[in-house]
Amino acid sequence: MSCHKKDTINHYLPDPITQQDLIKNGFYRYSYSTMYDDKGNKRDTTKFLVKYDMYSNVKPERNEKGEICPTQLLKYTNLDSTQKAIHNNYLKKDLNNRIITYLFRNDTLFYKNIVVYSLDKSRKEIVDLTNKEKIVKYYDSVKVPIKPLLESNNSMNTSMFLIGNYKTRIYYSQNEKSYDVFVNYVNGAIYRNILDNWYCGYMTNPHYYLKYDPALLSL
Repeated sequence: MSCHKKDTINHYLPDPITQQDLIKNGFYRYSYSTMYDDKGNKRDTTKFLVKYDMYSNVKPERNEKGEICPTQLLKYTNLDSTQKAIHNNYLKKDLNNRIITYLFRNDTLFYKNIVVYSLDKSRKEIVDLTNKEKIVKYYDSVKVPIKPLLESNNSMNTSMFLIGNYKTRIYYSQNEKSYDVFVNYVNGAIYRNILDNWYCGYMTNPHYYLKYDPALLSL
């Protein structure tokens, strides 16, 4: 874990961030290890040992089991109305409705995820990516190459881009003023529900596979 400091990183740029940069900018670190083979079998040999370090702008709390985990911001079924109000206020007032997550696998940056639940235009560090045109305009303005790869139209629009050298998936909704940016720095798979793994008030300690296998429901 880290003490809170002012964050000066532009998290929207595609360049990989180091763990040292995140620590210097006040991110909290949550770490654990797993031992699984590529077929999803748990092993008891260090040959399969994988170390994970997750960095987040969300402060830690101790859950009912005594585990240290990020403050619960999803699935409030175990919280009373007062606790829900406290957590919602933290998300809105302290985090400006934005959750930023970086995941390192054996000290290599694996995933980056930025979720904005409601855009606050008064915050200059929070970029408006609530539609395709604004996404392209922003990256053009910071002189980062961007190439649309795929787009689907539904209640929550989804676009896939090549931003810099990295495939980036962005869910966005102009009506709700929200978006979800996901980058995989290791392989071509561009989806992982990091939020459910980390922000539900407990530690699931998931194992993230390097190769996509639908049978394992992992990336």
